[in-house]
Amino acid sequence: MRGFPMSPKTVALAIMLVVSGCAPSQLTELGGVNLLPRVDQLARPDWLTYSGGRNEFTLRPVTAADLVTADGQCAAAENAAPDTGPDGAPLPAGGIALQMTECDVVRRAGAPEQIQVGADERGDRSVVITYIRGSRPGIYRFAAGRLASIERAPEAPATRAAPKAKSPKKAERS
Repeated sequence: MRGFPMSPKTVALAIMLVVSGCAPSQLTELGGVNLLPRVDQLARPDWLTYSGGRNEFTLRPVTAADLVTADGQCAAAENAAPDTGPDGAPLPAGGIALQMTECDVVRRAGAPEQIQVGADERGDRSVVITYIRGSRPGIYRFAAGRLASIERAPEAPATRAAPKAKSPKKAERS
């Protein structure tokens, strides 16, 4: 037995007739289950949004108090506790991030083992701080007072372990 063929226009007309008698809520719900997401559910998921304003992304200007000296000291270090910024506000606990100032990095990583202060091709301040040992070993490169890159530090020179003294052989009994 063969059913009669329905054209796409006939199917569309049949659907429209059935739908025209339904309320809009009946179209999107079936037995308490929402078939179509609400418009606000089509927005970005929460983990993709940022609730702060644009002004929270601006960095404050770098001052002389944010720059390290050639011997790796910060000018504000005399007045501030180790975990506070130049204005006395506490620094958040945590790691080191790009765009931090020179002194922010030194406060978190400690006294540098090696420091190079100079200027780049544009005449801007350029600083390279190297930590070989410690909790945050690395080569930290700064441009205009802000951390621009972090590289893995060369491995610390291994201290040669003293050879173990051999125990004297026991004399064999004859």
